[in-house]
This record gives sequence, structure tokens and C-alpha cells, in this order.
Amino acid sequence: MKYTRKILIILIVLVGVFYLKTKLATSQQQPNVEIEASPILYDRANYLNYSEQNLIKARGHGNTLLFFAATTWCSNCRAIEEEIIKRNSELPQNLTILKVDYDGDAEMKKKHGVTMQTTLILLDKDGKEIKRWIGTDFDNLQTNIN
Repeated sequence: MKYTRKILIILIVLVGVFYLKTKLATSQQQPNVEIEASPILYDRANYLNYSEQNLIKARGHGNTLLFFAATTWCSNCRAIEEEIIKRNSELPQNLTILKVDYDGDAEMKKKHGVTMQTTLILLDKDGKEIKRWIGTDFDNLQTNIN
């Protein structure tokens, strides 16, 4: 009985250590992408994660802005994003798309009245809203920005 408790305690500790070690190894293999750590989502530098810096930079260049409210769990958001990256050359040169974290940026949602992921808001260079719609695909995006 005395040895059984010791063995049980040792097993619990070993399982706990193994679990923590596995969890740590998994988190190191999958990089945690932070909005500020990786502001550029595409090498053409017109599809960026939303940040005050990126907003100021885009406005400084006189670009038209497109806010894209997206989440990591939304399949439509991922599909639109893939198309934006794949067909980026078809977008106007003076357009900057700022991807807003729908789940994490409550201030932006409130400021712009966003109630649903895949919401797209087109703003002129002065920040005035031109158009708003719920995104469905890249062709829909192109129709609305032209």
C-alpha cells in the first residue's frame, strides 16, 4: 500500500510533466501571429493587419481604405483572404485593405458599427465611408470597390 501511493504520485507527476512538455513543444512549432508582430499580410504591402500605424501610413499615401472585419474561425473570411492574396494584382494600386480582428477589436466594431464578420467598409482617403457590405467572394469585393 505504501509503495502504491508513491508509484501513483510518481505517475501523476510524470504524466503532468509529459503533458506540459508536449504542450510547450506544440506552441513553439506553431508561431503565434500577433497583429503588431506581423503587420504585412502580403508582400505587395497593400493588405495589412489593422493598426494605428498602418492606418496613418495608408492615409499618408492618400490611399482608399477598405476595412475587412475578419475572424480566424470564419470560413468565408478565410476564403476571401485567400482570394485577396491570390488575386492581389487585380486590386487598384491606391487601395489599402486593413484586416480588423472582429473578435478582438471591440473599439473598431463600435466606431464603425460592425455587427458581423466579413463586413467590408470602403473609406475614402479622408476616412469618409463610401460603401459598406457583407463580403461573399473576391468578385463581389471587386464590384463594390470599382
